[in-house]
Amino acid sequence: MKDKVLTRAIVREFGPIRDVVQLENTALPTLAAGDARVRMVYATINPSDIITISGAYRSRISVPFVPGFEGVGVIEQAPQGSHLPVGQRVLPIGSMGNWQTFKDTKPEWCFTLPDFVSDRQAVNSYVNPMTALLMLTEALDFKPGQRVLINAANSAIGKMLIRLANQRGLTPVAVVRKKENLDIFAGYRTEYVLNSSDPAFPQALERLKRSGGVEAIFDCIGGDESLMFADTLVAGGQFIHYGLLSGKPVPPTFWRTRPDIRFMNFHLRQWVHSQEKSVVQRKIDQVMALIRDGVVHTEIATAFSLSNISDAIDAALSGTLKGKILIEM
Repeated sequence: MKDKVLTRAIVREFGPIRDVVQLENTALPTLAAGDARVRMVYATINPSDIITISGAYRSRISVPFVPGFEGVGVIEQAPQGSHLPVGQRVLPIGSMGNWQTFKDTKPEWCFTLPDFVSDRQAVNSYVNPMTALLMLTEALDFKPGQRVLINAANSAIGKMLIRLANQRGLTPVAVVRKKENLDIFAGYRTEYVLNSSDPAFPQALERLKRSGGVEAIFDCIGGDESLMFADTLVAGGQFIHYGLLSGKPVPPTFWRTRPDIRFMNFHLRQWVHSQEKSVVQRKIDQVMALIRDGVVHTEIATAFSLSNISDAIDAALSGTLKGKILIEM
């Protein structure tokens, strides 16, 4: 193993992803005692990766680091007693570091996969589907038929939230940013699809409020828009915040104007790190069944080799490709 080369994308300073991600080749280190080594097959580029690389979470992440919260691979080496045979397909979760040809991690962070899910779907099975499933089954104070608002509804996770809400008997209200995204929800059940860039959007929210409002909001945008959305919540409603696409936090005014709101910052990482491995594995198994049954599905635009990471980043930032960009090892 010592003569093998480790190829990895590495970040040595925070900043725009185009400027700070570097590709390097180095000698594959000796595997630490008790660790498993995963030969990576695919990784993804997610908004959470781009935000992390920018430095938004620098208070808890230090440089240098290998990005990539999501990946799939096979066991190359594992310690005795880990029940991870060589060749076992796994999701190595719980940490970044998937943008490299080999990832060393603790065996307890390697989760097994069923044969019926392909590598290309498996690599997309963690960040978005797990977050969507957990928010609807663990975070939401569920009541059948309740009306929920989902912003950035045209995103991969937005569409998953709608399909899961449909499955669970909820009534989703979808919010998108562009007129051309109003008609992409064929096959989904939505009460309304609203365009936040429409000059009449405030009036649409006011009508929503007058018709009874919403009982929960799934927000991945943050910033000042959160104030507008919060105004549609019923008294004591839930505001589940799970992303920062605006790059701006929820403003302090939010809590001063609506102190009754039950606010939650949902972080997949926190949930995963607070659970026993068997509990996490069961949730992953649920996601796999949802993929098999077509309830959650990830559209894949294309794949780039790790050696062409800069092209993969450009494609992810362009916004012109419909679907996920994969990194192939």
